Amino acid sequence: EMNRFGIVQFQEASARPAMVEAYRSVARQGRLTARARLSLYADPSKDAAQVDGFVATRAATTERGVTAGTVKIFVDGVIEAGTAAVLEPYLGPSRTDARTPVRGLPNFSDAALQALVTRLDKDGFQTHMHAIGDAAIRQGLDAIAAAAKANGPRDRRPHIAHIQLFAPSDIARFRELGVVANMQPLWAWRDSFIRDLTEPRLGPERSRWLYPFGSLQRSGAVLAGGSDWSVSSVNPLDAIQVAVTRKGLDAAPSEPAWLPDERLDLPTALAAYTNGGAYVSFEEHDSGAIEAGRLADVIVLDQNLFAIAPERIHDTHVVWTLLEGREVYRAAGFAP
Repeated sequence: EMNRFGIVQFQEASARPAMVEAYRSVARQGRLTARARLSLYADPSKDAAQVDGFVATRAATTERGVTAGTVKIFVDGVIEAGTAAVLEPYLGPSRTDARTPVRGLPNFSDAALQALVTRLDKDGFQTHMHAIGDAAIRQGLDAIAAAAKANGPRDRRPHIAHIQLFAPSDIARFRELGVVANMQPLWAWRDSFIRDLTEPRLGPERSRWLYPFGSLQRSGAVLAGGSDWSVSSVNPLDAIQVAVTRKGLDAAPSEPAWLPDERLDLPTALAAYTNGGAYVSFEEHDSGAIEAGRLADVIVLDQNLFAIAPERIHDTHVVWTLLEGREVYRAAGFAP
């Protein structure tokens, strides 16, 4: 499925033990057609002692094309359900107590998250956080800062995923702390979820800072494009179109963009899904660009993205995919 959309390397966002074994088994059989960087699931109900198990899993995962050097931490939930952690109370009644405003349901105390991230960092793991609300994003950034202070400089490349609602003052911290902005641009338009469920819970002032990818790019943050598949489409071209237009895939050219200042230009959006993805996976010297000396990770599209209207990007198809020079997908009728 991924190969037919031109994907040859990906992050498995929350790998439990059975999933790790499945990837390792397929790799041993020589049947893995994309490099898999596994983010091992951190259980919020357990303390930092669980890192010992992650160390053992990482050491045992020696198959070519599979790594287990990343740990996934769910910092909060989602805005639509009122479980994303926010700095100011949600508008409207609480889901559990109509008399009390709520600020979501963080999965960790500040101290517990900082202890876990610091321990992971000390043992050389990359951290991969799910953080939706502005309080969760800040909590994640604070934990990364605490780990860096405790453990000193190293090439850690932590990434925070989804990053939906920002306190504007935290945007610059991604660059300052070396945190990769793991974004899912397919969600960055005013669909029914945003219009009917998100904006009413936040109000217009906070809603201005939903998915501020343009602001992150201008701040100098490294952007990496993701999908959150199988929750939503795995097709990067769909997400790239929304990143550029801030409109739904079927929107007319005349339809106004949602938060137009947060659009990305096409080269930046493409870079997020190539160089950015390689960087967050520690592969930027091997993949992410077509250059002599790098792996022959190559795809062919059926039209030039720079020669069509942005609203037509999602009509483009991958016709050929090479993983390290090996064909892993060819569209019917395509002759290379």
